[in-house]
Amino acid sequence: TKPGTYYSITASPGHVIKNGDEYLQFFSCTTEKPGNPSVQRTLGIARTKDLDGPWTIDPQPMVPIEEQVENSSLYYEKSIEIWFLFTNHIGIDGGEYTDAIWVYWSKDLNQWDPENKAVVLDGQNCTWSKKCIGLPSVVQVGKRLAIFYDAPGGNSTSHMKRHIGLAWLDLPLSLPK
Repeated sequence: TKPGTYYSITASPGHVIKNGDEYLQFFSCTTEKPGNPSVQRTLGIARTKDLDGPWTIDPQPMVPIEEQVENSSLYYEKSIEIWFLFTNHIGIDGGEYTDAIWVYWSKDLNQWDPENKAVVLDGQNCTWSKKCIGLPSVVQVGKRLAIFYDAPGGNSTSHMKRHIGLAWLDLPLSLPK
């Protein structure tokens, strides 16, 4: 953490991927914004050329802190040359909790437009957890993409006693219309 930055309160490790001659880590972080009742969450990118060496953190977050996202997992769709970053969104409805899995997309791991996003999973399309869904992790299994996530089930927003869920997306992925 570093005072006066978008990672002034917390910085938690995230997905690491090789990009050219360097490694990128998409880490979760929090800061405070005057006038906001809760902390602001976002993702940052840290870089290194040597996994045994120091990391350099980008001066700006991957997306603005107002996006309220954390915890991410990446998937590259070769057929359209697009990166998909799955992340959980933090909702505030009587308290802070992870209310959805969002996906951002970009052709460039170094440039993410907060407008290029969609909801993947939330209480509207999850059959067993209607309010709280988070911590996504994705892995390709044959011609499908498995999305693992955690949730307490029902209308609970608890951070405890969560279960692991599994959702599937058919491959290849395409951009929303």
